[in-house]
Amino acid sequence: MPKNPDVRNPPAWLNRLGYWFRLGLILFSVITLLLGTAACSSSQKTTTTPPSWQPAAQITPKETLLQIVSSHSSLSDPETAIKTMRVWQVNGTKGRLNLYNFNHPSLCGQMGCLYVGYLIPNNKSQLPTEVFATYLNPNVPPKIPLFQAETGATQDGIPCLLVSQQASEGRRQLKFCYNGSTYKLADSQLFREGKGIQGRGDGGTRNVQTRIEVK
Repeated sequence: MPKNPDVRNPPAWLNRLGYWFRLGLILFSVITLLLGTAACSSSQKTTTTPPSWQPAAQITPKETLLQIVSSHSSLSDPETAIKTMRVWQVNGTKGRLNLYNFNHPSLCGQMGCLYVGYLIPNNKSQLPTEVFATYLNPNVPPKIPLFQAETGATQDGIPCLLVSQQASEGRRQLKFCYNGSTYKLADSQLFREGKGIQGRGDGGTRNVQTRIEVK
């Protein structure tokens, strides 16, 4: 078929410009995708913070501590409990959680020892409210903290709490999250110590913790 004399090939410089334009567009798309993936991974990263207990009397007014002890016990002399109380402060975007460890034998029993948490809102017009109360066994394996705060992920602006409890079948990790009014159990995982399990790439054996149950 004869060529149409009115149709001309574009000049070489225009072809080169189109080539570099397409290449730049591809590179821009790849870089944008990588940056977006990195930002997403960073925002979803969850970190944990172990507790830093302090004497409660140095943080909370005595009158408030007396009210907390009186509302959770029948001690004839609540001031005896104040002397041993400790508090751990966990900061969130909407407020601060004050978690109290009574650390008193009269507030421990077969179910464990009592731990109570109060939310102190950033909004000063809102009153502190009790959002956490449970009995826990404070005896956990060495180097395993009883409490941890998930600082990388929050619900309603308040970090979730990870609690370790020793059970006959292994170590159970409980996850409590704030639902806007109180902390609720959101997850429960059972970890069991395994021996002689093949390690990855080291050619030997090691002790590992194996998660065997998620509820």
